[in-house]
Amino acid sequence: MNAGFYARIENFVENYYKKNQNSGFLRLTVKDEIIYEKALGYANIEKGLAVTEKSLFTLYSLSKPFCAIGLLKLKDEQLIDIDKHPGTYLPEAKGLHKDITIRHLLNHTSGLPDFDQHTDFRQKYHGETSEQLKEQLTLIAEKEMLFAPGTNGIYTNINFIICALIIENVTGMAYADYMKTNVFETLGMFHTQVDNKHLSIADRVQGYCKKDGNIVPIHRVDEWVLGCADIISNVNDIYCLNKAIKHQLILKPETWKEVLTPSPLNSMGFGCTVSEWHGKTRITHGGGWEGFRTLHIQVPEDDFDIIFLSNSAWGNARDHFAEELYEAYFCDDTDKGDVVKMDVGYI
Repeated sequence: MNAGFYARIENFVENYYKKNQNSGFLRLTVKDEIIYEKALGYANIEKGLAVTEKSLFTLYSLSKPFCAIGLLKLKDEQLIDIDKHPGTYLPEAKGLHKDITIRHLLNHTSGLPDFDQHTDFRQKYHGETSEQLKEQLTLIAEKEMLFAPGTNGIYTNINFIICALIIENVTGMAYADYMKTNVFETLGMFHTQVDNKHLSIADRVQGYCKKDGNIVPIHRVDEWVLGCADIISNVNDIYCLNKAIKHQLILKPETWKEVLTPSPLNSMGFGCTVSEWHGKTRITHGGGWEGFRTLHIQVPEDDFDIIFLSNSAWGNARDHFAEELYEAYFCDDTDKGDVVKMDVGYI
């Protein structure tokens, strides 16, 4: 780290916040040492509550790595075979394309269309409960596939919805209970939970968007999020994902190898993207939907870790902050490499 790092990054972040008003929590950790962190703005503007390291953000798609760990734990316990059809463990999925496997779900090569890509689903159905989602799986099977399984890679939430439903069917536990006991608490994530609209959670952050130039609060999204976008967490707990990957926790070493091996079709591992960034391997996932933007980046070569959790659903702060932290720390302004594309429509 160069001597001018702190001045450069502090100046950048403060000016960025003044210009864009992106609230959230930003942290850079290197070899388990916090090198830089900054709480920005408000967890709740109306109540005048500032963001702190305890603030709990809706992760949206950053939920997927944890769902993958939960499902793959069942693989390691020989309760599922990820090369089997999802219908093997979930009767409502039997009507899906005969060549789909759980492996295809995990790296987004299934070819399944999302529920919310179809107008009739948006108008007629509400996929909030497990039972509703199971019922709708039988309906989505009638829709045209995006491509034949294993021939292309397109990121869709339905893949991880099915993974969560498989967890419930195989274990006989509610997804939230299974994840709490077998993933969150095991990793030391004691403030993290699977969220739903009935929960009253202390330190919950309010999400915001911009409408006609004004910052306005959003209503929480509860439809079609099971397994793919339903976790709420804080910056300290998210760092446990770094530890899980680095120390190969919960899963067997050979399973972690599969998790971190990207598909040549889309650079997706299991619940993460594995791609090149400044000439180094980057393991990452982000989340973005109504009211929130989240990001976790891990560079194993340097044990370099970035977390950004934001309740401001505008602009491209995730990419801008990550780039500035890397370039300031390493004095490296070279080409940043592959651009990770997910959460289409949410920069």
